[in-house]
Amino acid sequence: MNFSYYGIINAKKYPQQEFLIELTPSKKMRRSLTWKEFNEQTNKVANYLKNKLGVQKGDYVLHLQMNSMEWIVTFHAILRVGAVAVPLNFRFAPNDIKYAADACNPKVFIFGEGFLPKVQPIEGELNSVISYICIGENIPDNMVSYNEIMESSSPEDIIVNVDGEDPAELMFTSGTTGPPKPVCQAHNNLYQIGIGNALTYGEGHQTVYLAPHPFYHSGSFFLSFPSYLAGGKIIILLELNEPSYLLDAIYQEKVTHGWVTVPTMSDTVNAVKKGTIDLSKYDFSHVTGSIVIGAQPVPSSLYKDMKELLPFKTGNIYGITEGGGGGTINLYDEDVLDRPGSIGKGTFNVETRIVDENGKDVPVGEVGELLLKGPRNMKEYFKNPEMTGKTLVDGWLYTGDLVRMDEDGYIYIADRKKDLIIRGGENIFPVEIEDVLRRNSKIADVAVIGYPHERLVEIAMAIIQLYPGETMTEKEVIEFCSQQGLAKYKWPEKIVFDNVLRNVTGKINKPLMREKYIGPSQKNAG
Repeated sequence: MNFSYYGIINAKKYPQQEFLIELTPSKKMRRSLTWKEFNEQTNKVANYLKNKLGVQKGDYVLHLQMNSMEWIVTFHAILRVGAVAVPLNFRFAPNDIKYAADACNPKVFIFGEGFLPKVQPIEGELNSVISYICIGENIPDNMVSYNEIMESSSPEDIIVNVDGEDPAELMFTSGTTGPPKPVCQAHNNLYQIGIGNALTYGEGHQTVYLAPHPFYHSGSFFLSFPSYLAGGKIIILLELNEPSYLLDAIYQEKVTHGWVTVPTMSDTVNAVKKGTIDLSKYDFSHVTGSIVIGAQPVPSSLYKDMKELLPFKTGNIYGITEGGGGGTINLYDEDVLDRPGSIGKGTFNVETRIVDENGKDVPVGEVGELLLKGPRNMKEYFKNPEMTGKTLVDGWLYTGDLVRMDEDGYIYIADRKKDLIIRGGENIFPVEIEDVLRRNSKIADVAVIGYPHERLVEIAMAIIQLYPGETMTEKEVIEFCSQQGLAKYKWPEKIVFDNVLRNVTGKINKPLMREKYIGPSQKNAG
């Protein structure tokens, strides 16, 4: 069944109940859509796509927006006509957007007005796009206004039947090497993700889910699926720059469940410890579920602070986009203090194995690669059967994460198989930064590693070796990254001018450099 059909079902069951609530705390703004309003707006976009633009089953539609109610409306509208949604990272530079377009040849591009400076310079290069739908107030003459679609398009129900294995979305995930890879999720994958998360976290019609992080990421969006399927609520918190915003949203909207990253919860806990947040003014008795943390390793000290200061449950959540996003493995609240460093066990319908380089199960306590099996696993890497065949073997997904398991079955991350940097929950692959910096005529060699950061957990550190006689400043390095079109969140935030260490075979010796610049305990298994 078409995953977007649940919006039609719930609009009939709960027409006047709020479904989406969008909060902008700094402006004291609260927007909302009932299930009826959500369904009608989704139908308006879907009818326009099909009847005015000729979007058909199997077509691809690029989708580039900041989090908003319109993000969710347009995503489901694309699915309703049988097309494939391609949500893009809002941090993508223009060349990243073009890379995504070249991969799938989209027919339509839906994006927010704020992205015009990124979209217009490459408009002439997106040859397959026949129409641009822009959400905002200042719309170029050659583009379609989203507001006009809301005013003139039909709100009548529209749904194109699809098979469960038909593609629903392509989500570009930054892997450990190379450019972003388009992961294809089928309609049944999305359904199974929703059911799995509902049963794992005890969610359903009464759930009020806090979703404060980017929807292009398989965290907040996938974890909110139980609320979508069962007719619950989703709270879209647009701002996290003030620690109080998180707790205010949980309290005021009577949130029951949610997921946040380490930096977000760390900021909140530190504000409580400093006395800038007064917990006595909050009532959290409605938080019947957990506010879990994930997307990167969680310091055990953060869990200790949470258990001492905050009255609601938490947990450690693990997932990768290829395996159905967050909620694939989970460490529950009762174990976060007793199992420091653990990500828990496989959740509903998820089987796990840990294997050696030959695919054989390793003994308890030994490090191996984590494998996942279940209906959440991706359909494929889009148009890449070779990579799909290496990653999905006999139903098992090879994650690339090195882990170990204790005698009680709890799993612990040992290291990334490659050298992935996770900055505030966002994946950064060092090879991309290295390739950009090597274009500079002053740079003879370069290596990029993850460097510890109190709030973001990891940032990119560049070790730059200059040609003899050359000089360069940190400012010059950053300006060069900007000129080369590297997205800002990938820019190195710590820069050292020194020799790049290589082994006898000529390969960059990153373990040795981590030991030199960070210490022997940091990612030194790789």
